[in-house]
Amino acid sequence: MEEPTYWTRFWRRRLNRRRLLTGAALVGSGAAAAAVVGCGGDDSSSSSGTGDVDRPDPGEGLGAEEIIDARRPVEPAPADMRGGTIRSQGFDPVVLDRHDPHQTQFGPMYANLSSVFSKLYMYRSHSEPTWENIVPDLAESAPEMIGDPNAPTEYVVKLRKGVKFHNTDAIRGRFPTLAGRELKADDVVYSYERQKNAASSIQKGYYYRRSQYETIDSIVAEDDYTIRIKTKGPIAPFYHFMADTNAMIIPKEIVDNEPGPGGQPLDTVDTNRGPKPGERMIGTGPFLWGDLKFGIEYKALKNPEWFGWGEPDLGRPYLDGYTVSGSSLNDTSLEALFRRKEIDGSTFIENPEWIYNIKREKPELKLFQLWVSGWIGTRFKLFCKPFDDVRVRKAIHLATERQQILDVIGSGEWKMQGPIGGAIAYWALPEDELLASPGYRQGSAERTEDITEARQLYEAAGSPELPQVWFADIPSYIPNFIGTWKRFMNENLGIPADSLRTLAQAYSRIAEALADTSCDLASMYWGFDNGWIDLDDWVYPYFHSTGSKNSFRLNDPDLDVLLDAQRREFDIDRRRELGYEIQRYLLGLDGDGMQLGAHARVDYATPYLAIVTWPYVKNQVFFPWFGSSYWASNVWLDKNDESFQGRPA
Repeated sequence: MEEPTYWTRFWRRRLNRRRLLTGAALVGSGAAAAAVVGCGGDDSSSSSGTGDVDRPDPGEGLGAEEIIDARRPVEPAPADMRGGTIRSQGFDPVVLDRHDPHQTQFGPMYANLSSVFSKLYMYRSHSEPTWENIVPDLAESAPEMIGDPNAPTEYVVKLRKGVKFHNTDAIRGRFPTLAGRELKADDVVYSYERQKNAASSIQKGYYYRRSQYETIDSIVAEDDYTIRIKTKGPIAPFYHFMADTNAMIIPKEIVDNEPGPGGQPLDTVDTNRGPKPGERMIGTGPFLWGDLKFGIEYKALKNPEWFGWGEPDLGRPYLDGYTVSGSSLNDTSLEALFRRKEIDGSTFIENPEWIYNIKREKPELKLFQLWVSGWIGTRFKLFCKPFDDVRVRKAIHLATERQQILDVIGSGEWKMQGPIGGAIAYWALPEDELLASPGYRQGSAERTEDITEARQLYEAAGSPELPQVWFADIPSYIPNFIGTWKRFMNENLGIPADSLRTLAQAYSRIAEALADTSCDLASMYWGFDNGWIDLDDWVYPYFHSTGSKNSFRLNDPDLDVLLDAQRREFDIDRRRELGYEIQRYLLGLDGDGMQLGAHARVDYATPYLAIVTWPYVKNQVFFPWFGSSYWASNVWLDKNDESFQGRPA
């Protein structure tokens, strides 16, 4: 019998009945409750480090939703139920990033962008990231794939006809030839070639996904609605690349390509010439860019001319818009706002009990329990001492008290994270294997063994002084953890606490510092990173010698071989095994564990969220990370539902 391939398995595979709880964003409403809102603590807390305890599920028996993403059935809105604005609290207004859809790197900004700009394809599910869960967005249908049936090298995409760019009085005033213009194949070619050729741009350092587009050999518009893409050999995740979170199609008119430094085109939306960046947010998505007040509020408005995924008669988006507020991010305020129905759904910040208590009090509420794909970890600059010595990196990996991170930051509600997040269990190293490995295992004898080895490695490396360690400044539970971090680094490695220099910095400054070759700037960083979908997203950009996120400056030929191999492998089982092999390599589980690329990044923990929504909110869906706000087009408010009574206008 023919062995199942990546190709055939993705098309024929039935959904696994065991649903992994995922999520982090109230993306169904367009209002992302950032994954980083999950929990919190302060540095005065302590942990007994009792190990990996099987805690009871606090939501057990409360009727949590089983399917939480866009595989949920959609209930069309009656004509008299349309309109209104859904409201939430979250990190969407805390952008700390560029507006340019091809040059962003932080979740809050591309949460906002995702409802404004469209892609060729989109995911219905991240926890089941199979081809059968990729559906057309701008494309009319799945791509025609040409070449070896099990390893195509050519993709022909047909576009929907009649898709129009946003069209308002303001847009007509600033971009008269773009407002209401039909999207054509040339727009797709521009968006892909712009990133494919990013190495020649003066903005090349900001093209964080360019490694995806560099797999393209050629892309041409055969006519106004047909694109033909040829890849540089078989690329297993290429269909994914077209559906990935940031694969947004933009019109070239919004980009400032006038000469910049050195006479080269400036090549960015983030310009101080002409229209402001926010005024350049013109796409084909279901919502218009409304207003962004940094750190305070983001507003999105209905696009009345949206193409509606081929079903314009449904009249979506059903809502007039959505708002996300970045204030009042504490449990007391959130509970009060939710009870008064000033927000339509909420998660917790530090104390999950109020979520479960209100669900018990009001059983009609909908409860969603979600694992997040974003995570907390540490990046090292491997070209800087002492992090060029794998013994130092491994010592830090083994000495880190992950259980304390779970207990202090995560209020006991988070879980440990490896190189690929457990929210994407489809690709992640099996959790039982991860939790049995050094640095993660929490049995008393095993923990003692790991700490002993950590001290030995650190002393063998000369007990070097660590440079200043940069901690992310938000959420507040990260800098608040510094005291706990210093204590266990002192206890486990013998480093005097007063010699551990730290600095809390904004993510935008951290991003600049990681790209800088100076060893005085963020040579060790401690904070959040973004969640991803496909195996390639999690490993290739970070750890390949040519990777666009390789801030480590890692150049490990043996690891490159594995990373290249997973890109070429179309057999689903073999590709997953390659993914496991890569993760074991990064965790130092191969051989003596001292390979060049081992512990280039040290991963700690990922948040857990519980979310409640009022039952009058219909068709809300949740994903593991930011960037799926276009699904807000299906959301509507049932004014006939009893729970709607008392909701402020």
